[in-house]
Amino acid sequence: MKFLPSLLIIVMAFAGIQTKALDNTNVKTARVTYIANSGFIVTIGTEKILFDGLFQNGMNKYLEPDQKTVSLIKNGLHPFDDIDLVFVSNFHADHFDPYIATQLMLHNKEVKMICPQQVINKMMIFTADYAQIKNRIIEATPVVNHYDRLMVNGCEIVACHVKHEKKENDHVENMGYLVNINGVKVFHSGDSNPETLDDIRGLQLADLDIDIAFLNDKYGVGRAAKATNEIVDARYNVLMHFEKYITDKTLHAFVERTKLHPRPHVFTIRNEYQDFYINDFIQKKVNEDLSLTLLQK
Repeated sequence: MKFLPSLLIIVMAFAGIQTKALDNTNVKTARVTYIANSGFIVTIGTEKILFDGLFQNGMNKYLEPDQKTVSLIKNGLHPFDDIDLVFVSNFHADHFDPYIATQLMLHNKEVKMICPQQVINKMMIFTADYAQIKNRIIEATPVVNHYDRLMVNGCEIVACHVKHEKKENDHVENMGYLVNINGVKVFHSGDSNPETLDDIRGLQLADLDIDIAFLNDKYGVGRAAKATNEIVDARYNVLMHFEKYITDKTLHAFVERTKLHPRPHVFTIRNEYQDFYINDFIQKKVNEDLSLTLLQK
């Protein structure tokens, strides 16, 4: 396979499977806390990032944070007191609220936000305190179907401008983010689907060794699941953005039927968390490589 030079740099930065036995004192664990809809906190070591969690309006269709959680966000209280980076995929109300985002950043003087220009515009128009936080807001809006590579707080970020899954939202700047945090690679798809993600020019996500992928529910439906296995190929899949009135029984049946590999995790309770053990897969890969080497000898 022939890669563009820029892609080679990204592959080198994001890939890198360990080739020796792992030190058990340095186990890589990612704790994922579900906010609502497409909103998640990801904690890896001392680093904590937030995807699409600064909102309170599910537009009568998607699950929104409870009022206690909204209050914690606005006041920058635990677990939102030490967020390092905030990622916003698009300006839709079920992903982002300019007032809540501004309040969090006013209370947390260290957090930085990565978002498309339309999100910035919304903050400039609807918040009075934008001037106080604007220096910590980083625009990430590459050309449609292309990507930019950023370095923020020591984290490597690939921001992908992916078309929205709905044709009527072609005007929406929708971002997918691939973030390398302490050697753990996390991808958030925003409001995309496998077809729109596959349109990204020059980027082969499956070659970047993704550990956890947060994927729109459409990624697990029918034939799209097979495409996802080829396009993303993550160690862990987390499906999101389900309609709020879908029952737990229906979600469980969906998870059982999907051809997505590995079988996805679906959060159904707000503020619940799940630990994902990255080294389980890395050690398996190391063992397979060692076995293959011994057989070849």
